[in-house]
Amino acid sequence: MDFLEIRKRAKAQQPADPSPAKPPAPPQRAEVRTETARDALEEPGLPLPRRPSSPEAPPPRGSDTRASSAIDPLLEFFFRPDEGAGELEELAAGLEPLPEAEDEAPREFLGFVLAGEEYAVELELVREIVKVPAITEVPRAPAEITGIMSLRGEVMPVFDLRKRLGLPATAEPSRRARVVIVDLGNGPAGVQVDGVHQVVRLKPSTIEPPPPGLGVESEYLSGIGRLKDRMYVLLNLRAVISRPRSFSGERR
Repeated sequence: MDFLEIRKRAKAQQPADPSPAKPPAPPQRAEVRTETARDALEEPGLPLPRRPSSPEAPPPRGSDTRASSAIDPLLEFFFRPDEGAGELEELAAGLEPLPEAEDEAPREFLGFVLAGEEYAVELELVREIVKVPAITEVPRAPAEITGIMSLRGEVMPVFDLRKRLGLPATAEPSRRARVVIVDLGNGPAGVQVDGVHQVVRLKPSTIEPPPPGLGVESEYLSGIGRLKDRMYVLLNLRAVISRPRSFSGERR
């Protein structure tokens, strides 16, 4: 049998509609399981917390919950809807009243001694304090002006408060006597006193109007200041210095 005859017989034995041969399946890979965060948290006997499937519905109005904070967020910390306003008023009525706001800013004064009494002037008007320097008398000057003094080349008048306020005069100033340099905006001036005491801080509530009968013209006084067991006569320094007596009065 020749080669052609064998080939014909082989074709005759093949089916009419042969299906294509399937490719060989790839070799199966070994399954590798990666540990997830949940796997790492799981422990035998410990159930994991699970997220709820749907959010819980909000409680109905009027239930025993705190009040809505739509108007004021702080309301939810104070009362519930089932609490009446009357109860709150009763609670408030039983509370002691709060102290008033501390809005009294103390004022500072310079305290000094004059004829055995304690006086004070506003500290903001005081520039400095010096020992009694050489004072040059001025002819025909008012009696309350002792004279003029020079302080670092600056010449200024010196007022004698004893004479200005009608207090008894002294022959010579003591070693404790001082001259208080003040400035009211129109130039410096010296005010001679018997001695400087201290800086005094007074609240407005401790300052009273000057009573009559102090022996001092009322226009020269701004009030009486009280600090514990001490009393200070507060002088209106602007009136004392800026309004000298008439030249028709006592002169040198």
